[in-house]
Amino acid sequence: MPMLDGQSVTVLVPAYNEAPRIARVLEVVCATSFVDRVVVIDDGSRDATSSVAERFPVTLIRHPKNFGKGHALVSGIRKAKDSDIYLFIDADLLHLQKEHLFALAEPLVRYPFLHMTIGVFKGGRGSSDLAQRVFPILNGQRGVRGKWVRSLPDFSWTRFGVEVFLTKFAHDTAANIEMVPLWGVSHYHKEEKYGPFLGVYHRLKMYVEIFRTYLFYEGCLRKSQKVVAEEEEEPVCPSVT
Repeated sequence: MPMLDGQSVTVLVPAYNEAPRIARVLEVVCATSFVDRVVVIDDGSRDATSSVAERFPVTLIRHPKNFGKGHALVSGIRKAKDSDIYLFIDADLLHLQKEHLFALAEPLVRYPFLHMTIGVFKGGRGSSDLAQRVFPILNGQRGVRGKWVRSLPDFSWTRFGVEVFLTKFAHDTAANIEMVPLWGVSHYHKEEKYGPFLGVYHRLKMYVEIFRTYLFYEGCLRKSQKVVAEEEEEPVCPSVT
């Protein structure tokens, strides 16, 4: 932990209808000594997500409607523009501990040439671990160097494709990435959160948004301004719905 002294660390927690789950995550991130700021982005929730978040020492951003995960993360970055390191942490994680946050942040401090760390679930739920082995780039638990991510083209349009965008952009620009095992961590499945039928709908919707990011990646890069540009009410690159 002392190695992070002198580095400002901001945790960004995007959340959409996560009132039953977000408190467990905030209990950990708000009690982690090396975290300087926690920003919760309520992305148009229709439940008590904001009310739960307000019980904790966080900066709360409320979107008037659901813009998607990519837009939520961009809003958080713009709110905390001077952080050395950002940690992206989902609001529905299971068994998160401060050691997992350290695992994401520490390599960025130890190795100045690194731009991003990507967490990989291991030793948690078997189904989640299997998905991680097949598609590790889809994990939303990440550490990113502040200067690097603020220089990126605006990715607020990506919705659930944000992880694909970040990883693809890093690869295309020869940015340095380190995969970090997050032992014991997992998350709720969509079918657990929404029920079997709505859960399948939300899962398919997520896959469509991921595919759309691949499809419109090049075109939206040409349209986008930097992440730190003035925030628009709507995402910069129009979403396909």
